[in-house]
Order: sequence, then C-alpha cells, then structure tokens
Amino acid sequence: NMFFGGGMPGGANMRGGPGMHFYSNFGGPGMRGAQFRQRQRDPRAQAREEQAPGFGNLLQLLPFLVILAISFMNMSDSGSSTTSYATGENRYFSLTQKDPFLHPLQTSLTKVKDIPYFVSSKFMRTYHRDRYQLAQVERMVENAYENYLVGECNSQKKYKRKLIAEAERKPTPAEVAKATTIAAEFELSRC
Repeated sequence: NMFFGGGMPGGANMRGGPGMHFYSNFGGPGMRGAQFRQRQRDPRAQAREEQAPGFGNLLQLLPFLVILAISFMNMSDSGSSTTSYATGENRYFSLTQKDPFLHPLQTSLTKVKDIPYFVSSKFMRTYHRDRYQLAQVERMVENAYENYLVGECNSQKKYKRKLIAEAERKPTPAEVAKATTIAAEFELSRC
C-alpha cells in the first residue's frame, strides 16, 4: 500500500517535497498509539472495509460478465443455423413442408436413412449438389428428428399419466375401470 499514500510497513513514513522523496523508519512512540486508537474508535469503518473486497471483486468482474452476456445474446440472435427442436426447423431445412421449404428430400448419407425433410429452392440450387454440405445438413436433420421424437415420446408419456390420473378420479368403479382400460390401451407410438 506504500504506492498509494499508505507509507512503508512498520511505521516508515514518506517525507520530502516535490521531486524529492525519502523514507524514515521512525515516528516516535505516539505514532503507533495514535494509529491503534484510530482503528479502535471506528469499528463500523473496519466492518465496511471488510465487506468492500467482495463488492470490489464483483465490480472487477462486471466488465467480463457483460462481455460474456453480450456474446451469448449474439449467439442466440445469430441462431438461424440452430434447430428449433419443437418444429424441426432450421435455416437449411424443415421436418414439415411449408413455405419456403417445399422440396422433399430424404436422408441418405447418415446412419439413419430415409428421414423425410424439406428444403428451399435456394438449398436445391446451392447445397444439394455439394456432398460435404449435404452430409452436414443431413446430420442436423438426424439430430433434429431424434430430438423431435424424444419430445413427442415425453408428450405421449405425460398424456398417458394424465389419463391414468383422471381415471382414478372417476366417481364409480365402472367408470374407473373403463377409463383405466382406455389409458392402458393408449399406445406410445413415438417411444
């Protein structure tokens, strides 16, 4: 702390005028007693000083956290190449046919063959002939289709649990039996 006006450790004080600085390691017996009394007088200031480093550390990290947050926001804004797994849409393809994805294709370069997907006219002109680009898109189709099926399976399981819970709340045993049969027969076709 000697660089910021705190003096030298052990009671050394900085003395001298402008341009001339020299240190002395004396201060007399009253100096240390005055410093001790000053610390003793204001315990609240000492408590504030102890709390300040946590806040100071947070302030030091704030620019880093802001840059990190901005980079994540930019990633989500430029997420046109990421897949929306609920609908299976991407800037290159869609799992459902709708404008501008009107041209049907099926995967042929991935592990799972014949997954239907739809592409735009621009895709057909630019990427469809490039086998490397097509393989990358088909991997994205495969991942999107897998995530779509997992989501559908979870939805079907949730619906079946709902049917079972509703069956248990029916007023008569005959209605409970009928609703339980319907719930049991519900097929989890996506699982």
